[in-house]
Amino acid sequence: MPPLYRLAEVVAYALLNFLPFLALALYPFRHRLRFSGRVTAGLIAALTLIQLVLGLWAAFFSGGKASLISAISTALYAAFYFLAVKMPVGKTLFSLLMISNIANLVVVVSKCIEGQLFPTLAVQSYRWSFSLVMLLVETVIGLPLFIYIQRVYTPAVEKEPSGIEWRYLWLIPATFYLVWYYVIYGNATNSSLEVALRPGNAITFFFINTGACLVYYIVSQLILEQTKTIELQEKNHQLAMQHLQYDNLQEKIAEARRAKHDVRHHVALMQEYLRDHDYDALAEYLQRYQQSLPDDTRIQFCENPTVNAVLLYFAQQAKDHGVTYEVHTTIPQTIGVDEPDLSVLFGNLLENALDACLAETGDTRIIVRARVEAQSLCVAVDNTFTGKPPKERDGAYMSTKHRGAGLGIPSIKLITEKYGGVCKWEAADGMVYASVMLNETT
Repeated sequence: MPPLYRLAEVVAYALLNFLPFLALALYPFRHRLRFSGRVTAGLIAALTLIQLVLGLWAAFFSGGKASLISAISTALYAAFYFLAVKMPVGKTLFSLLMISNIANLVVVVSKCIEGQLFPTLAVQSYRWSFSLVMLLVETVIGLPLFIYIQRVYTPAVEKEPSGIEWRYLWLIPATFYLVWYYVIYGNATNSSLEVALRPGNAITFFFINTGACLVYYIVSQLILEQTKTIELQEKNHQLAMQHLQYDNLQEKIAEARRAKHDVRHHVALMQEYLRDHDYDALAEYLQRYQQSLPDDTRIQFCENPTVNAVLLYFAQQAKDHGVTYEVHTTIPQTIGVDEPDLSVLFGNLLENALDACLAETGDTRIIVRARVEAQSLCVAVDNTFTGKPPKERDGAYMSTKHRGAGLGIPSIKLITEKYGGVCKWEAADGMVYASVMLNETT
């Protein structure tokens, strides 16, 4: 049994070589963890204990199989990381390899410095001098590295994939990792310890990793710039759609006002026929008036003119394309939601439903339900979808027309947030269900 102080030296090294880098690797995805905070903490504690056991085994009981134990330790660490983080594989692998490269640099630099300060102890494995130097190195680079992770890398990985695909970007840190592995373990004439103790190798690793960090920075900035460009294009498209919908709404409202004004004249004339007891003329006039009315003017989906105008517009669109259109609404004339927001909300919900139906074959239908109750506007729009459900992202289904989320969905979410409400998309039984709840303003 090794002495207690030797066990403590190995434990100190294992903790310094594991926990700080695990924290850095998890930080960018702290909001996208698969498990709760308590469960994740429990898994980290269990993994830490396993890493300590493996470290002690490799140091004192491996019988020359330390490299195999190290491989097992690395595999367990990677398995936990992929299990704990709920993100695409490309992003997860990129982060894992990037942090691993930094950890390797810390180990090599620490061993080199130990060789200069404690030459006698440096030729031994897992001595207190190594842990001390490693602690100092981690302290020096810790703050700049965390700032880089927080301000540069995290914003990039939080964005969804754009023109640059994360499933390929992981090859960049993988290349640097292979270079490190070859230099350390690919030299047949020198052991890994001898390679690490040479200052020239440490300097080489330092510049290699500096170049790698520069590459990571450029990649992150490119992703952010492309994301900003795409977001700007989407916002411009949303704005254009909103203007079109609002202009159409205003036209419908103007038509309704003109019709209301004309009705006054019709009523006055009919009253004149009644006063004269000219019932035959009145009946003939009513028949001519009814025939002159457009079909949609006789439809009144709800009392709210804004919502009714949008429902009328899409009713005609659905009719033109052979889509069954059902509306069940009880919305009063005045509610605590701005007219432009009502237009955009109903317009985008119905446009998405109609687009999905147009992509289908066979019988298609749209069902609209909306009501106001307890100072809340509740809207549900269902549409048929017989194919494979679009891929879900953040509670919203992806557009069937183009890559990425439908452009109308961000607008719906913005309006929902404005009124402190909730929105949700589900797919089941050949239908896509979109539901929105808004809290009315006073």
